[in-house]
Amino acid sequence: MTHLVNHLGHYPLCGGPAVLHSLICENHDNSYVESSELSSEVFKSPNLQLFVFNESTLISYLQMPIDRNAAGDPTVATTDVRVLVRDISGKYSWDGRILYGPLEGYVTSYKDHSVVVPSGSDLTEHHLEAVTSDSVFVEPEEDMLDKLLEDLGNSSPECLLHPQLKLNEPAPPPFGMSRDQEKDIIEAILKQSTQEEDHISRWSRDLSMEVAIQKKPSPQEPQAPFYFCRLLLNDLGMNSWDRRKSFHLLKKNSKLLRELKNLDSRQCRETHKIAVFYIAEGQEDKCSILSNTGGSQAYEDFVSGLGWEVDLSTHCGFMGGLQRNGSTGQTAPYYATSTVEAIFHVSTRMPSDSDDSLTKKLRHLGNDEVHIVWSEHTRNYRRGIIPTDFGDVLIIIYPMKNHMFFIQIMKKPEVPFFGPLFNGAIVTEKLLPSLVRATCINASRAVKSLIPLYQSFYEERALYLEAIVQNHREVMTFEDFAAQVFSPSPSYYSLSGTD
Repeated sequence: MTHLVNHLGHYPLCGGPAVLHSLICENHDNSYVESSELSSEVFKSPNLQLFVFNESTLISYLQMPIDRNAAGDPTVATTDVRVLVRDISGKYSWDGRILYGPLEGYVTSYKDHSVVVPSGSDLTEHHLEAVTSDSVFVEPEEDMLDKLLEDLGNSSPECLLHPQLKLNEPAPPPFGMSRDQEKDIIEAILKQSTQEEDHISRWSRDLSMEVAIQKKPSPQEPQAPFYFCRLLLNDLGMNSWDRRKSFHLLKKNSKLLRELKNLDSRQCRETHKIAVFYIAEGQEDKCSILSNTGGSQAYEDFVSGLGWEVDLSTHCGFMGGLQRNGSTGQTAPYYATSTVEAIFHVSTRMPSDSDDSLTKKLRHLGNDEVHIVWSEHTRNYRRGIIPTDFGDVLIIIYPMKNHMFFIQIMKKPEVPFFGPLFNGAIVTEKLLPSLVRATCINASRAVKSLIPLYQSFYEERALYLEAIVQNHREVMTFEDFAAQVFSPSPSYYSLSGTD
């Protein structure tokens, strides 16, 4: 469920299918940290605090001063608040910014008094873009709030409480409420609205109040480096006494830093590595097979259909043990969904110009549990040709006439059944790559299920997060907790000599 909430409709990300989680860390855009990597220096930052929520989620709040709006719109804060979240589904981040008000073009006359966005309104940058667009410019005598809600509902449909109703339309009455009860509630609201209008009317007659109304509020820039983070925490209710049971601080030490680095280095999807061999006609020994640097056109078309050809020197997804320095080839087929990553160790893509490179190639290919063997030999493939203790599943492809392919599957007796291909299947050229890929992934899962105490990705990540929480959660009183939220790094001020 967490995976669906975080990634449904957001995959693949702008970085491509190889990127599922955020690559941002606490040291990025942090003016108090000079290191380019996550280091103990971030724990001394007065603008950063780390929390644990619900015993399962790590949350970092970072306040970042920015300069791009210093001489721009005065209604927008010159500070961003970044929230980094690490949970069972991966790591992701958001940036938010305060919108002060009033908004230019939105001060509209309504019964002899001005209606403005209140100072300190906690709208995000996304909503700021929505309310400042020309499409919702408020004409005189129009309801500003009504137009604002309508535009937010159109630009951000995820905010709709009822998909069939707009934000500016009244919601249906609660279940079990009679018409008389609904009528009484409406009359009470109208009565309160009338009383408020009378109060504003009397208030606006006072000359001093009128001057106060006409004066535009100007944003104040707090000097505290964690002020806006505290403001966001207050808005979310995280600083309340009721939240103390589920909201705690983390101990900032070298062990936590090591755990965070280890957590960020772990893949956020289940991963599979699969070997691919090409056997030309007449080849019956491992040296000749491993020395192939290319294959027939049908073989090359099949390999290109297994996944996307990625440059190993810049690939940011699962590598499966392949190197970025070119010693294991320049490219490799790679395939990914929002839950699975698979990389193919293709023998014809790897260097074979020396005995050392052949040995390294055999080590990479032989250590894979699933092997794809493309055989154009007249005789059937024999398991012992490529000597390895692994290779629990062999999927051998024999080209036939009329662009058809015969599939032979060899597996160790203890490996359970998998599909969709089976021993003796005959497949067309068009369906061959996708069916073989799906069969390889399922075969890899079947082999992994035999490992004692094997854990799936989500189970393993959940247990690792639980261990971090248990070992690094700070146990303290509410007063100490509030003091740490108010000032994340008191030692910074004593070191810098400022108050």
